[in-house]
Amino acid sequence: MTAAQPLFILGNPRSGTSLFRIMLTSHELISIPPECGFIQWWHEKYKNWSLADAQSTTSIKSYLNDLATSKKIETWNLDYQSLEELIFTEKPATYSDLCLVVMKQFSLQTRNSTPRYFGDKNNYYLKHLDLLETLFPDAKYVLIIRDGRDVACSYLKIDEIKTTSLYKPQLSNDIQEIAEEWTRNNTRVLEFFENKKENSISLRFEDLLIDPEKELLKICDFLSLPFDAGMLNYAELNRNKRLEPSQLMDWKKKTLEKPDVSNISKYKDQLNSNQIKSFEEYAGKKLLKFGYELENKL
Repeated sequence: MTAAQPLFILGNPRSGTSLFRIMLTSHELISIPPECGFIQWWHEKYKNWSLADAQSTTSIKSYLNDLATSKKIETWNLDYQSLEELIFTEKPATYSDLCLVVMKQFSLQTRNSTPRYFGDKNNYYLKHLDLLETLFPDAKYVLIIRDGRDVACSYLKIDEIKTTSLYKPQLSNDIQEIAEEWTRNNTRVLEFFENKKENSISLRFEDLLIDPEKELLKICDFLSLPFDAGMLNYAELNRNKRLEPSQLMDWKKKTLEKPDVSNISKYKDQLNSNQIKSFEEYAGKKLLKFGYELENKL
């Protein structure tokens, strides 16, 4: 089996996780496919996967038929014939190993180098952290935190987007609901990290925009990888190699641009005073904990 280590990017929706995925997958030793929650979706059916299954044409074809129906998996453009052959070759003896073989197939199709990390970025996993820990006890985790008031702005903008894509995010447009979700999601991940101090790290989206090289150096150090300057050229690589699928681009255009600090504190112009007050009344303590100043006293 492959020796590559799993890496999971976590974060509240609209917190810059897609931008960060593009940055990291621009490193020659990190491969992170577009988002798809197949690991969790097919766990119940295939959790007892064994070496015998990996040597059974019937079992492999059954899995591949199911995998092909996974939401967004078509954006990976997987070669299923090659994946079938790879499963026979790699002989994954557990469901965890089977998932890593799928990741490896994507990597083989999209790059020449052999990665040290197979990554996964999916906000969906915020509700399935215990499963990730069970399947991949040695995985690394990175949490992206963004000012919740700017997250609220992004939620509201998503609601206005006109698109033909089947995958437009379904997000709340109620400020208090957004504040509750933002607080709950970040709290859940940080509590999960309490027992994973050596294998987890968090960073602020704003710091990534202000000094991307500094923050990416921290991540490379965390992953024990050499710095790869290609990560700073993520926008060009995304344009040339379509690292972010076109089906999702209507709300992910920022992944085609260089870091834009004008996206910091945009809530001051886009939210009214009542909206800001409402958000801070619920999430103010968490904002302060993450180093964000309040517009109103608690």
